[in-house]
Amino acid sequence: MTIGKQLRQAREARNLSLEQVAQATHIRVRYLQALEAEQFELLPSTAQLRGFLRAYAGALKLDPVPLLAALEGEIAPPLQAEAAPKEAVELPEGSAEAIFGEIGARLKKQRELLGLSLEDVERHTHIRMHYVNALESGNLGGLPSPVQGKGMLNNYATFLGLDSEAMLLRFADGLQARLAARQPERANASPAEQASRPVRPSTLRRLLSADFLAGGAVVVFLIGFAIWGTLRVIEVRTAQQATPTGALVAEALPGTPTASPAVTPTPVEGGAGLTGTPGSEMAGTPAPQETLDATETSLVNASTPTPDFAGAPVQVYVVARQRAWMRVTVDGEVAFEGRVIPGSAYPFAGADRIELVTGNGAGLQVYFNQQDLGVLGQFGEIVQRIFTVQGMLMPTPAVPPTATQGPTATPSATPSPTP
Repeated sequence: MTIGKQLRQAREARNLSLEQVAQATHIRVRYLQALEAEQFELLPSTAQLRGFLRAYAGALKLDPVPLLAALEGEIAPPLQAEAAPKEAVELPEGSAEAIFGEIGARLKKQRELLGLSLEDVERHTHIRMHYVNALESGNLGGLPSPVQGKGMLNNYATFLGLDSEAMLLRFADGLQARLAARQPERANASPAEQASRPVRPSTLRRLLSADFLAGGAVVVFLIGFAIWGTLRVIEVRTAQQATPTGALVAEALPGTPTASPAVTPTPVEGGAGLTGTPGSEMAGTPAPQETLDATETSLVNASTPTPDFAGAPVQVYVVARQRAWMRVTVDGEVAFEGRVIPGSAYPFAGADRIELVTGNGAGLQVYFNQQDLGVLGQFGEIVQRIFTVQGMLMPTPAVPPTATQGPTATPSATPSPTP
C-alpha cells in the first residue's frame, strides 16, 4: 500500500477531515492533499516533506519510520537532489555567534517540522518576515535592538511550541558572551579609533525617529513663541511709556513768533488799585496746588517791568483758573507768551491796544478796565480778544468765498465802560 493510501485510510478510519488534521498539525490543507495524492513535488522542500509526513503520521497514530523509509524510494530525483551544504565554519564554543546560531537552528527546524513557511509565521505572530529570518539565521544585527529581539524570540518560540524560558536564557548567554568579547576590544583600542567608530544604525534610528523629531519641533516652537511674546510685551510697554508732547497753541496759530520775552506774572493781592478786582484768591475758589514744570518755571522767572496802571487808557487784568497757554501783545509788542500758572494774576496796561490769545478759554478770567468779563470760553477752546480804547473786539473768521459772494464778517465793538 502506498504512503498516500495509508494516510487517507487512517484519516477516514478516525472520521477526520483534512481541515481538522490541518488545525491539529498546523500543516496547510493543500500540503496534506499533496501527501495523500503522493504529489511530493508540490511541497516546498525535501526537509519539509519529511517533517510533514512525520507530523501527519503522528496525528493519525501511525508509525512514521516505515513511511519515511518508503518515502526515500519514492522521492523523485529533482527533490532528492539537494544543494551541497556549504563548508561549515567552526565557531568557538560558547561564542555569541555560536549561541545565536544554535537558537536559530532550533527555531528553523521546528518551523519546518510543523510545515510552516515564513509567511505563515508572520501572519500568526505579527513578526515581520525579515526579523524571523534574522532570528533563524542567528543574525542579531538584523534585529532592531536586543530588547526587541528578546520579545520576538519569546513570541516565536511560544508559537512553535518550544520552551520559551529555556530559549530566552540561552539568548541571554549569547548577549553576555557578546558583551564580554567586545570589552577587551574596546579596552585595547586607542582614543582616536574609538572616536572614529561610526554610530550604530540603531542609535541613529532612535535619534531620527518621528517622535524625537516631533518633540524637538514642539520645543523649538515654544521657545520661539516665548521669545516673541517677551519682545512684544517690551515693545508695548515702551510705546505706553513714550508720551507724545502735543503741539502748543502758539505753534498752531499762523504768524506766531517762536520766541518772545515773557512777562513775570505779578500776583495782585486783594485787587489793589481795582474796584472789586479779586486777587489770587478772588471768587472764593481756592487755587489748585499744582507742580510747575520746567517751562512754567522759566516763564515765571522771566523779569519784565510791571505795567503802570495809572493813567493807562487800556487796562487788562487776567486771572489764571486752569492751565492754559496765553499770548498777550501790548501796543504791537509781545508782553507775555507761555503757560500761565493757576491761581496767579497777570496785569497788562497799554496806550492803544491789547490783544490776548489763549488755547483754553475756560482757564482765564479777564477784567477789562476794572469790569469783570468772566471766563473767555469753553475748556480747550481757542479764544482771541482785542481790547482798545473804544472797547473789546471779538474777531471772527472770514467766511470762505462761495458761488454767491457774501459779506465778510467785521469785528463788533463793545463800548468801553466808564471808569
